[in-house]
Amino acid sequence: MEVVSRAASIVALIVMALSLSPSASTPEAEPSSLFAQAAQSTLDRDFPSESISYLLLDAQSGSVIAERWPGADIPIPVGSLIKPFTVLAYAQTHAQFPAVVCSGQRDSCWLPRGHGRITLTEAIAQSCNAYFLRLAREVPVDRANAVLMSFGLPPVSIADKSVALAGLSSDWRVSPLSLVRAYATLARESRERAAQIFSGMRASAKAGTGRAVSLSLPGRDALAKTGTARCTHTPRGAADGFTIVLYPADDPRIVLLARVHGVTGATTAATAGQMIRTLEAGQQ
Repeated sequence: MEVVSRAASIVALIVMALSLSPSASTPEAEPSSLFAQAAQSTLDRDFPSESISYLLLDAQSGSVIAERWPGADIPIPVGSLIKPFTVLAYAQTHAQFPAVVCSGQRDSCWLPRGHGRITLTEAIAQSCNAYFLRLAREVPVDRANAVLMSFGLPPVSIADKSVALAGLSSDWRVSPLSLVRAYATLARESRERAAQIFSGMRASAKAGTGRAVSLSLPGRDALAKTGTARCTHTPRGAADGFTIVLYPADDPRIVLLARVHGVTGATTAATAGQMIRTLEAGQQ
C-alpha cells in the first residue's frame, strides 16, 4: 500500500502542477513553477554527472518539467528508439504482425546467439534488430515517413529506409526534444492502436532490455524502450545509451528521456529508473 501511495503522490503532484498555466499571474499558477524547480533541483543534485543528460516532460501537455541536455534541439542518432514508430507504420498496411526467427549476428541482431523465434511484444522488449529489419523491409517508405512526420519526427531516406527503421542507421537523426515529445504523443495514443507497443514496452521494463527500470521501481509498472547509438560527445566514447520511460504504465503522466555517455541503453535504464524513484522520494 505504501508503494502505491508513493507512486500516486508524484503523479498527482505532476498533474496538479502542470495543469496550471505557468504564464498566469494568479497565485494558483505558483505550484507549477515550484514543482518544476523542485524536480530540477532534485535531479541536478542527485545526478550531477556530466555524462548524464535528461529531459523530463509532462505526457499530457508535452511541457518540459526539468532538463539538462545541452543542444537538445540538435539532431543526433538514437538507435532503437525509432522502433515503436516502425510498428505503427507496419500496422498501416498489415493486419497482423509476424513471428520471426532471429539467428543473431548473421541477422544483424545485437545478441550474438540470437533471440530464436520471436513475436512483436518480445521483439520490442528485447529490441530485436532481426525482427525490426523484417518489418522495415515490408513498410513502403512513403507510409513510414507519413507516420514519422505525424509524430514530429524526420523522414527516413529511400537509400537506408530499412536499416533506419530498425534503429541501425547513424544517418537517421532526430533532436532529443523532438524525440521525447513524439513519445509524449505516443503516450496519448488510443490504447487500441498502440496496445501492442505498450505491451512490449511494459515487458521491456519488467524483463527486457529496460528491466533495470523495474529493479529501481519495485512494485510499480512503467513502459520503457532502450536504444544504443554512436556517441556524439567529445571526446567520443564507445557508444551512448538511451532510455525512454513512460510512467506510470497504465496512464502515463510523465515521459523521461535519459542518455548516459559511454554505455548501452540497457545500462542507462538503471539511471532512468533511479531518477523516477528519486523524484518520488522527494515528494514524500
